[in-house]
Amino acid sequence: MSRSRSVLLILLSVMLAYGCKKKDDNTDVTFVNRTGEDITLDIYSSFDDYALNANLHSRKVVKANENLIMPGNSFSSGRTYYMDWYSENYYRNNWLNDNYSNGNNRVAFLPESGNNTYYFEDSYQGKSRTAFLSNNKSATSWIAVGAYLYHSSTGYSNQWPGLNDNERFRKITVNKNFTANYQFKDNSGAEQSQTISFLVQQSVVPYIEFKAEDGRILGNMTGGKLPTASPPDYESTSTDTVTALFPNSDYIFLMVKQ
Repeated sequence: MSRSRSVLLILLSVMLAYGCKKKDDNTDVTFVNRTGEDITLDIYSSFDDYALNANLHSRKVVKANENLIMPGNSFSSGRTYYMDWYSENYYRNNWLNDNYSNGNNRVAFLPESGNNTYYFEDSYQGKSRTAFLSNNKSATSWIAVGAYLYHSSTGYSNQWPGLNDNERFRKITVNKNFTANYQFKDNSGAEQSQTISFLVQQSVVPYIEFKAEDGRILGNMTGGKLPTASPPDYESTSTDTVTALFPNSDYIFLMVKQ
């Protein structure tokens, strides 16, 4: 065998080996925009970065009803990434907790061969992100300014005047990472705190549902209906004021964003 032919065979072997490695390790990732709006896609390399809007891996804009294909070598093999997508007004978005997604992840994704297509669904919409993340913040804080009881026949009854300062004290910070930091006072006036997981409901109005570790519903924060609005429907379009039913409380607190 001539020297030149030997060198050629070696080069071909190296190229084939590299080509196979590239095919195995790097796979194109496709994002399909099924909405009628342009969608901004933010990708993060860790959940902590996603939760804090920090250290952005990449940002792309996917045109309405079009696809975006990102080369597989944009991602590290075997690493989980986190996508955050939203329309210009944030009404369409994927701020939905994967812990309650029935196996259909909407935030976390692992680029891997044969399973590399992700969809921006038109049904993922509502005002929860606008209210609880103020569009693109990583958290919002709320305080109680009223307390009510509700009955279908009488509507809302104001309980705030009868509560003492300890009973009135309610603060909560709603975080992008699907946990809320709830603060209240006990009967002696000592401040207590609780971290609560929540599910973002896919609804037109702002709506998050507090969850226990075993899946039980512990309460909620919701808009669309406020005791300060006109009866009998009490309809409201506010995203700066919501009601809250907290764990171990019978009162519906009126909460305002700070």
